[in-house]
Amino acid sequence: MSTHDPNKPPGGTGTGPAGGGSPKPTPPARDPAAEAAALAMFEDEEKRQAPLDEPPGRAEENMAQAAAKEAAAKAGAQAGVTKPVAHEAPVKAPPAAAPAATKPAVTGGAPVKMAELGKPLKKPPVVEFKNVTKTYGKGSSAFTAIKDVTFAIEDYPGRGEFVSILGPSGCGKSTVIRMIAGLLPQFPQTSGTVLVDGRPVHGPGPDRGMVFQDYTSFDNRSVLENIAFGLECRGLSRTITSDGAVRKQTVTKFTTQSAHGLDKGMKVTIVGVSDKSFNGPATVLATPEPTVFTVQQEGKPDAASGGGTANVPSLSRSERYERARYWIEKVGLSVKKDEDKYPHQLSGGMRQRVAIARTLILEPRIILMDEPFGALDPPTRSRMQDNLVALWREQSPTIFFITHSIEEAVFLGDHILMFSNSPGTVLKTIRVPPPDRPSIVMQRDPKFIDVVMGIRETIDHLESSNRAGD
Repeated sequence: MSTHDPNKPPGGTGTGPAGGGSPKPTPPARDPAAEAAALAMFEDEEKRQAPLDEPPGRAEENMAQAAAKEAAAKAGAQAGVTKPVAHEAPVKAPPAAAPAATKPAVTGGAPVKMAELGKPLKKPPVVEFKNVTKTYGKGSSAFTAIKDVTFAIEDYPGRGEFVSILGPSGCGKSTVIRMIAGLLPQFPQTSGTVLVDGRPVHGPGPDRGMVFQDYTSFDNRSVLENIAFGLECRGLSRTITSDGAVRKQTVTKFTTQSAHGLDKGMKVTIVGVSDKSFNGPATVLATPEPTVFTVQQEGKPDAASGGGTANVPSLSRSERYERARYWIEKVGLSVKKDEDKYPHQLSGGMRQRVAIARTLILEPRIILMDEPFGALDPPTRSRMQDNLVALWREQSPTIFFITHSIEEAVFLGDHILMFSNSPGTVLKTIRVPPPDRPSIVMQRDPKFIDVVMGIRETIDHLESSNRAGD
């Protein structure tokens, strides 16, 4: 990734090359014919030249890794050690290490193996549904989308689960994740309880991010401006651990639950710490670790406490754009080529990458995805699946992913919720190991195919029963 001087206002505000000096003109007028031609050109280019949809060097790297892993898989199969893909719960493992820095270098190398789930923490589930029902309308026109939905997604050390949601059309899958997001009209539920971290959902929140099937973006904002938009509205907020405030002499060390992403000299406001002497405005002195930062607090006694949050109410434009450029690269776009493009100049795959980056830049604990790859062609869809797995491994959020593709659900998910016909309820939960090879390789594995076929038989039976009016 290119290095940008944070002391200089960045260029690339949607009017020309990054770092350009000319004033920003009015965004181009919309020309439907020209946009259609441009979109067709980009889609064709993406199909013919898949490496252009990857970061520099990654396409060749992925091909080499895929070939090497396929050869290793064949060798393992001959030796009788091929890893099974099964309906069984994953083997327990020691707690995974916490994620590294918020802004690690964009590098190549072998993919990081996803740690298997350890023992759940003694905390409320990340998301829990208790006998949740949603009915629209009243009387004879009433329609029940979901009925008595009950499930719990536990909180695990070091990483969140990837939850795929499958079911026949109209079974209420979107209703479920929009309830988690707190979005009308699905929210609130008619009856039952929806909890996030043990607390009832009261509406949207910064701990939950949503990626829709439609290519949602601001037409009059460039790629850079679209991705930075959330930071423009929200700034940063980081939760301090229960024992994460320690003051000795005049220096206070704060430890956050996730990578804080702060830099030396940033102005922060500490609120909600149990010992109120820790609260108030401060300036970051140093960031010795990704989850540790220090500030100076004079005239106060040595003490230890915890809880609360560290808030950066707003980031400067240069800080927002620097972070946005980092995420442009992380989702497989090019800062040099793409940051100044408008949405109508992007292919479908590129626009969905922008939507994902705009969500991930806010680092939500829960990411809700409603068929985000449904409109993409198969080659682009496969690359986006691999890209999403890599990002999940780095940030380790809990992801809820709706899809009609059984192959996609089995590849991405390590926890699959299968819904019944409408009114939808959880018919079955299935455990599969997290992906350890590119999707195009895993989907040729006989054991992977067996799991897919077993689920397909159930889905086909549900849909045929639905068509028959059973």
